[in-house]
Amino acid sequence: MLYQGDNEALKRYSLVMVVFAAALFSLPLMFEILPDQFRWHEPEVNMADERMIVAMYYGLAICFLMAAKDPVKNAILIDFTIISSVLHALVMAYYALFVLETEMPHMWGDVPFLFVIALFFLIYHPRKVARASA
Repeated sequence: MLYQGDNEALKRYSLVMVVFAAALFSLPLMFEILPDQFRWHEPEVNMADERMIVAMYYGLAICFLMAAKDPVKNAILIDFTIISSVLHALVMAYYALFVLETEMPHMWGDVPFLFVIALFFLIYHPRKVARASA
């Protein structure tokens, strides 16, 4: 499951990918622990939408586990994670700020969480990690 090459930085990066996948699998727990920051209530809680989002993130987690074997070869997954996280956060921020003001707690929960994920993977992209340690 982890990178088996000689590059120690990529071995660590591979481990980060596995840890991130595990965090994605904990998403339903976040809905329960911090519902105001992670569960949308307007117009009402929609369990079907919530479960669909969780299913998408489970799919991403499975892909992260598979990609951890070779982070550089699978860097497109990191690119997708960066782009989709920013877009997801922007849509949620728009709705929290301008459409569903009762959802403002998301500006302290999943919105910054998604921006942090995108920023982390942008700064620590596997191609950059591989070049820096070569």
